[in-house]
Amino acid sequence: MKAYLTAAFAALAFAGAAHAEPQTPSGPTPGPHSGERASIPFTRFGNLYDFEAARDGQGIYLQDARRNWYYASMFGPCVDLPFATRIGVVNWGFDTVDDSSTILVGRDRCRIDRLVRSGPPPKREKKRKND
Repeated sequence: MKAYLTAAFAALAFAGAAHAEPQTPSGPTPGPHSGERASIPFTRFGNLYDFEAARDGQGIYLQDARRNWYYASMFGPCVDLPFATRIGVVNWGFDTVDDSSTILVGRDRCRIDRLVRSGPPPKREKKRKND
């Protein structure tokens, strides 16, 4: 009986350890934190097509002319970003948006901390009228 309980306990412990192993995704994870650093070239020639502020106010989704999305996280909050209808980009002499660029929004100068490949921004929920 004691050998049976020991074998059962060992089997349960092994099953629990096998279940606790982290699973790796089969492909690249879409979304703002995929981790793959990126840059957007040729911004002088209109390669930035669209943008949308992240809901937290500390990042921005950028879309290039090929309709690829990127997420730029900022060093700090960018107060005017959620209300922006247009933005500017300071590239410091280069024609590429990357980790060393700055986004100009209203009176704010928002320094990019990290630019990564991303999926499209999350859809915003529509407000419904209460009947």
